[in-house]
Formats: sequence, C-alpha cells, structure tokens
Amino acid sequence: MRIAMIQDDWWPRTGGGPVHVKELSVALAEQFGHTIDIYTRALEKDGENHTSVETFADGAVRVHRLKPATEYWNPVGRVSSLATPVPHLLTEDFDVVHGHTFLPAVPTRTAGALTDAATVFTVHGTALTSGVGRDESMFAHVKRRLERLFVLNFDYDHVISVNTEHLDLLGEHHTNLSCVPNGVNLERFDVEVNRRDEILFLGRLAPKKRVSDLIEAFDKIADEIPETDLVIVGTGPKSDELKAQVSQYGINERVHFEGRVSDDAIPRYYRRAQLFVLPSVWEGHPLTLLEAWASEVPVITSDVEGIAEFVDHEETGYLVPPKSPNELADAIRHALSNSDERQSWASNAYDLVQDEYSWEGVADRTNRIYERIALR
Repeated sequence: MRIAMIQDDWWPRTGGGPVHVKELSVALAEQFGHTIDIYTRALEKDGENHTSVETFADGAVRVHRLKPATEYWNPVGRVSSLATPVPHLLTEDFDVVHGHTFLPAVPTRTAGALTDAATVFTVHGTALTSGVGRDESMFAHVKRRLERLFVLNFDYDHVISVNTEHLDLLGEHHTNLSCVPNGVNLERFDVEVNRRDEILFLGRLAPKKRVSDLIEAFDKIADEIPETDLVIVGTGPKSDELKAQVSQYGINERVHFEGRVSDDAIPRYYRRAQLFVLPSVWEGHPLTLLEAWASEVPVITSDVEGIAEFVDHEETGYLVPPKSPNELADAIRHALSNSDERQSWASNAYDLVQDEYSWEGVADRTNRIYERIALR
C-alpha cells in the first residue's frame, strides 16, 4: 500500500508525536512493504530552518517538511499546516491517509472527501475528556471548540485512540473505533550505563506536565537525600518559570536543566537514573513511560487519564494523585528507601513492555485496520 501520514510537529521539536509516527512508519514499511510519505511542517528553531527531506527504512519512508518554515507556535505556520499537505494528498495516489491529532484532521478529512483514499485518524490525547492544565492561553476555549469539531464531528473511515479513556466519548461520534497504544523500541534503550543518584524528568516543559510539582517535592526532601540530584531534560514554555522556581528554593546546584538533548543521548539519561518521575495532570499514552520501562528504571507517576490504565500501582510503578507535591515527595522518599521494591516495579514493567508494547505489534494492529478499510 501507499500511505500518507500527517503529523503536526517534527524534530527539532521534541515530543511523543514525531516518535510515534516515525517508529510506526518504519515498522509498517519493514514488516509489510508499504511505502509511506510523512507530511509535516517545516520548522524554524534558534535561527535555523529545518526543511530538508529525510528518509528511513531504505527510502520506503520519506519525511516531507512543508513550508513556510516558522517557529512551532507561530500562527501563520499553524494555520498554513491545515492546507499545505492537501495538494500532495490530491495529486498522489494514496491508499490510506492517516492523520495524527489534532490539526492534521483537516487535511485528512479533505483527502477523505476529495479522493478515493481511506482515512484513519489517531487521537493521541485530547482535552475533550480532561482539559485541566492543557492550555493556559487566552484562546484555550477556541482551541477546545476546534478540537471538538476536528476529533468528534469529522468523518473518518476508522479512528484510533492510544488509550481506552477516550473510547466512550469517541464511540458516541464514530462507528469504527479501536484502541492501539504506543510502542517502544527495546533495542534502542539497551545501553550499558552505570546508575547514578539521579531522579529524572524527561519531556516537554509544558503546563500539563506539572514539573513544578516535582521541583517542589524534591525541595521538600532534598536535605534527606544529599547525594541525589534532579535532572530535567527537555524544553518548553515553562522553562524560565521552572528555573526561577529552582532559584527561589535555593537548590540550583541540585537541579540540572539539560535542555534538548540528542536522540542518541536519551537512552543514557534513562539508564543512569534511579527514578523516573512523570507528574502530569493528564496524558494520552506517554511514550516516556514506555521508554522508562524499556530502560528498567522505576517509575513514579500521576493517577490520571492516559497513565492509570497502563500502570499497576506498586507492581509496574507507583501512582500518586495529581497536583500533590507532598504525596509526590512521600512517594520519592519511599522509593529511594526501598531498593528491592522499586527494582521489582522496574522488572515487572520491563516484562510488560516486552510482551505488549513493541512497535512490531503496534504496526501489525494498524496494518489490519488499513487492510479492512482500504480493501472495502
């Protein structure tokens, strides 16, 4: 089959979306012989334009960065991304057009209306079921209304959710619906690195991640764990605010902001950590959770949508209520004081990710959907 994937963001912007689309596309190409074109935005970051075509899987997967090149949040770039993939979708002969939340819904739906291609839409996470902490901008209500339109009211041949939390709402609007969770490449995280006395957060420094709660929790117990540092990997709109919080607490020497790191470096950060902490107020199905599990690092995370259904409390990780720095501090204290218990969480989680979350399995389930709708 010839498949078009549409993804809103791409490197150098970090996040689970680009990883999902790339890994899924490579697995589909290698396992089933599909040819895949990924259409995404050309981005500008730190004065550099990222516009070049990339290829993977011996050229079977091609990434097209469509101009104009702008900063990710630039409104011109965001609005133009609703239209720039459309000429390619109309002139190329695709069997399936597969969009990934949420702005790519527009070109996906357009292709469904104007071509013979079957359409698939993947909901990675949505504010429609739990919008708390997602967006602090003055236009949040407008974005929410657009998301309702794009996710619920557009017609697709099949809708995929990465978690089961969204299925009830999506099922009220869509007939053909599946849950296909994220995957992880275990080989990528099989690296030899000595553990350090570090607590790790890795991800976007965005409001919903609540990294401020982790910093506050760390401050509460910093004197009790003088050999342990907090390492924060990632960039985002909360970066300056979080650094100011660390300075206010006077723990600059104990909290290390690493910024954006290379893809090659990411597995080493996981492997050297004693704990991985994800204090989000909601998620879709966080790839960082799977990456931590693949790295055999114990996980403490929030008991919220998109996480709780995947984590078995005190079996594959430790769950705490969201927005609760005191309870988060207690959980970190408990984990660091009970080495055997936290290692049991990590071991159980590694077994789970081996059995259920390979990209090969995700590709197989996705391909079965493609075959049903493209050959109808």
